Amino acid sequence: KLKQVETGGQTKASVVYGYIDGIVDPQLLQEFQNRIARIKDKEILEVSYVEEWLEDETYSPFPQFRVTERPDTAVAAMLSGKIIVLVQGTGTILLCPGLFVEFFQSSEDYYERTIISTALRFLRILAVGIALTLPGIYIALISYHHELIPTNLLLAIIDSREGIPFPSVVEALIMMFFFELLREAGVRLPKPVGSAVSIVGALVIGEAAINAGIASPIMVVIVALTGIASFAIPQYKIAISFRILQFPLMLMTAVLGIFGLMIGLIWIALHLTKLRVLGQPYFDPFAPLRPKGMADVLFRAPLKRPIRNTTPF
Repeated sequence: KLKQVETGGQTKASVVYGYIDGIVDPQLLQEFQNRIARIKDKEILEVSYVEEWLEDETYSPFPQFRVTERPDTAVAAMLSGKIIVLVQGTGTILLCPGLFVEFFQSSEDYYERTIISTALRFLRILAVGIALTLPGIYIALISYHHELIPTNLLLAIIDSREGIPFPSVVEALIMMFFFELLREAGVRLPKPVGSAVSIVGALVIGEAAINAGIASPIMVVIVALTGIASFAIPQYKIAISFRILQFPLMLMTAVLGIFGLMIGLIWIALHLTKLRVLGQPYFDPFAPLRPKGMADVLFRAPLKRPIRNTTPF
C-alpha cells in the first residue's frame, strides 16, 4: 500500500509512505502514522526532514533510520516489515525503522555466496572495533599500561616518540582532527579532485608532521588504520557516528587508561539497549535477546532457508 501525505508551508511537498499489508507490524504502522501526521503543516524539502520528525532521540549519535537510493534495498526492506518514505523531488528513500545491526548489512551480501558474505560481515565487525577503539587503546598502552606491550615493540615505540613535544593524547587528537578535516574537504571538492586531495593531503601532512617532530610514525599508522577501518563500514550514517565517538573515548582513556575506555564502551552499550525507534528496540535482537533473530545478523543466511522478520539488506 502507498499512502500520500500533503505537507503545508510554501513548498506543499507530497510525502508518500509505503508498506506491505500483512507483513508490517500493526503497532509499528500505527506509531509511524501518528508521527507522520506531525509533518502536515511543516516545510519538507528532503527526506531527512521527515527523518528528524520521526526519530525518538534527536541528540543520539546513532542514526535511527536508513536511507537508500536502490529500489532492490527498498523492496527488501518492505518484505521484512519495514515502512519506506519518499518525498517529492528527491531520489532518496527512507527506511523505517533502522535497527543497529542493519547498518552493517550491505545489498552486495545477497549477491555473493553465503560463506563469502559471512566472512565480509565479520570483517566489517572487526573494522568497527578498530575504528572505534584503536586510538584509545594506543593512548592507554602508551600512557598507563606499558607492561602489556612486548619489550621489542615498546622500545621501537619509545624510539619513534623521542623528541615529540606532546603527550600521546594531544598527538592523537591533533592527527585525528587533521585527518577528519582532510576527509571532509575531500567530500566538498569535485569527485576527480576530492579523492586526490584527501589521499595526497594525508600523505603530505603525515610526512611533514613526522619530519617536524609533531607526530611519531606509529601515530600516523594508527590514524591511517582507523580511517581505513571507518571506510569499511557500508553505511555512511553509522560510520560518521563512530568517527565522532572516537574523540570522547580518547579523552576518557587519557584520564583513566583502559578503564576509561571500558567505561565509555559500557556507556555506549547502555545507550544502545535503551534506545527505541518507533517503539521498537534499537539493539534488537541482542537486547532484548532473541536467539532466533540472530540467524541473519552475524551470518548471512542462505536464500534456500528464508527467515521471516529479518532484514535482507
